[in-house]
Amino acid sequence: MNKEQLQERAKSLVQLPKYFQPVIEEYFGDENGEGEAIFTWSDEQQEEGISVTLDLAGNLISLSVELNRTDSNTDFLNASELEAQARAFLDRHYPHALQNLTLYETKKLTTAYRFYYEQIVMDLPLPHAGCFIDVEPGGEIVNFKYYGIQPKPIIPKSMIEKEKLIDHVQNRMDFQMTIANLNPELHDIDEGGLHLVYDVDLFMEYQTDTVEPTLTIVHEEDIPSKYSSLPTPTDQVKKESSIEVSIGITEDMEVIREVDLGGETGIVWRSKEWKLDETDLSMNSFLQRHNEDTVKAFISKKTGKVRSFMWFKERSGDLCLNRENCYQIAIDFIQMIALDDYRFLQLIVNENDDELDEDKMNEVFTFQVHNGQGIRIYLERVRVSVNRQTGLIDYYSGPSFDFEKLKSIPSEPVITQNKAHEIFLSSLDFELAWSKSYEEDNGEYYMLVYQACERDKRKAIRYIDALTGAVITEKG
Repeated sequence: MNKEQLQERAKSLVQLPKYFQPVIEEYFGDENGEGEAIFTWSDEQQEEGISVTLDLAGNLISLSVELNRTDSNTDFLNASELEAQARAFLDRHYPHALQNLTLYETKKLTTAYRFYYEQIVMDLPLPHAGCFIDVEPGGEIVNFKYYGIQPKPIIPKSMIEKEKLIDHVQNRMDFQMTIANLNPELHDIDEGGLHLVYDVDLFMEYQTDTVEPTLTIVHEEDIPSKYSSLPTPTDQVKKESSIEVSIGITEDMEVIREVDLGGETGIVWRSKEWKLDETDLSMNSFLQRHNEDTVKAFISKKTGKVRSFMWFKERSGDLCLNRENCYQIAIDFIQMIALDDYRFLQLIVNENDDELDEDKMNEVFTFQVHNGQGIRIYLERVRVSVNRQTGLIDYYSGPSFDFEKLKSIPSEPVITQNKAHEIFLSSLDFELAWSKSYEEDNGEYYMLVYQACERDKRKAIRYIDALTGAVITEKG
């Protein structure tokens, strides 16, 4: 199909409200004739939107509908009727797909039911195959993603016993006690927030014919680092006056967007005089309208403080600061916005930190967060980027939690490390799954693997609670 035909095809698949305007119309193609066409429409405030992605033959790849529906008189359908709507939608767009796909799972989302139609081999779904469809209670299709039908993978002729894998894991266990900021949407827990836990930092996926892991993941925290204590705060610490002053917002800038993000508010500023040189419906223009010459910040609703900000607007100056100069600026900034929490930070020192790159515009400093008694907060970092030409802060990212909560978290475990090992092993099991891999010579392919899981919930184990001994799993 040509561009005009693809555009008409996309419009024929949805009902566009009269107040919607086109936002993105982009075409991607390669020399083999494969590619995608993306179409997005929204209201003026971009609070509602509809997106359609087609392949270049006009087949629907994905659909997303976000509308503020106010009709309360709609008759709600039951689960089987909603699944019938999903099945009819799939059959309409891919008439033969259901010959190869099976309804494998149904999830109740906040405002819709999600139906997963999977390609099943050995009673197991192939990842990145099949599709999912979201149906609202009234029967409207609001989300669709089609991955396609994949070639049937090779089934291994023999498999090792799971007991060998458990022995292998037992010999590698060395749980580290940490404080983790847990999220009920990601972890199967009753209450989110900071928890004293043992981190089950094991990547436990094995090929079915070997006891060696399929992949070794190196976390940033696993890389050996040196830590340096921060200088003692002085009496001349500048106090934070306002959000705008802390970020560096000037009088010639204005707020162009403000978004409610639950526990945070997102704010975007831009110069009052800014104009887009060329405007079209390309993805590049869309990104320019949203990002070019902006300053973006996230503000905690609870504390009213800046959690992070980034300058996309370039600023130049006549300075030529070295790393030591920039470090002092970073320290002054952290003391200004988080003096009470300053003692919970340590500078992460890398071997090449003292090497000055003359072409480097910014010096970046990363700080490890701890509880003041030697226990690190898992994956929590504070980062500050100082512009060498201006001496201004171009980027800041603070912790994702409230330091007041940290002060109430015990630092002594009730469960010993040995007991945590026992709890973990008694809960550990392995199950078969298909995994998608890639090799430079062979390209993408599927292989059958053993994946570690909790014995009853059949979900990956992430932590052992150091106070209660509870096994904390991922939330599927």
